[in-house]
Amino acid sequence: MLAMGCATSAGPANADDRKPDPVFVRADVFFYGAHIPIMVGIVDGIYKKHGIDATFAIGRGSGTTIQTVANMSDQFGFADGATLVRLSAQGLHAKQIVGILQTGSNSIMTFADSGITKPTDLNGKTTGFAPGSATDQIFPAFAKKTGIDYSSIKGLAVDPPTRDSLFLLKKIDFDMALAVAQLPILEDRCACKLNVMRFSDYGLSLMSNGIVASDKLIAENPDLVRRFAAATVEAIGATVANPQHGVDDFMQYAPNAGFSRAVVTRQWEEASKLFHTERTKDKPLGVMDGADWQDTIDLLVSNVNLPKDAVTPDNVFTNAFLPGQ
Repeated sequence: MLAMGCATSAGPANADDRKPDPVFVRADVFFYGAHIPIMVGIVDGIYKKHGIDATFAIGRGSGTTIQTVANMSDQFGFADGATLVRLSAQGLHAKQIVGILQTGSNSIMTFADSGITKPTDLNGKTTGFAPGSATDQIFPAFAKKTGIDYSSIKGLAVDPPTRDSLFLLKKIDFDMALAVAQLPILEDRCACKLNVMRFSDYGLSLMSNGIVASDKLIAENPDLVRRFAAATVEAIGATVANPQHGVDDFMQYAPNAGFSRAVVTRQWEEASKLFHTERTKDKPLGVMDGADWQDTIDLLVSNVNLPKDAVTPDNVFTNAFLPGQ
């Protein structure tokens, strides 16, 4: 994993007149197709054009990524919105500044021959628990909403890649993950079609991954935040316009990610379906709607004992640094 670092700058607004600001960006987990725009921004020099020298590193789950951003070990992170809400309720201070995956792909995956086809079939089954993972953070809400006896599920504490391996070896009964990342990987590795239970199909449609920055960085260096947001939106647009070039950049930046072009392409195709909600479908890339965040907060209040009124949309997101906002 690349080393983490810290950088701040209060230099002039013209990026061409100064040395690029070094910035560390933390992924949610391992590199996968939804990360392509960040890699396009680095490989194609979009961040440099905006006065930023960005380094992108893998993470250990959205919860961990948000914490490293909040404590300024990393300046920015690609992390889950629902996890951000839960951590905000615990006193963490950070916001999504660019909404990327605005519809969640949190899912349960099982083998076709497992006999597990509906949520209550998970009772008494085994999995791996990765506490920092976005899907693990909201699995209790899925369990409550669908009648699963959460206490009956058995499992060990593992990281997401280890859980995937145990699942493919059939050492655990089910996997849980962002389908946008793991479903193409798992189906490629097992050469099979998996059963998928998407949380959104059961009324748990939550704000998912976007760019997160700490309130401290936002207050102390708004110019850097604005430039990073603008560069990221530009990179998303470039990837939408030429996805296969984006895959080229992914393979160049992360040659050891371990995925074929076909898998990365499918991950990107899945990600590109999640860029908007019904409320933001006519808005520019990256722009979020406060009502979608309120829906996420309300679902967590109802299903995972998030304290009522502990978090408001303004605590966890802002469009203020996006171009034209």
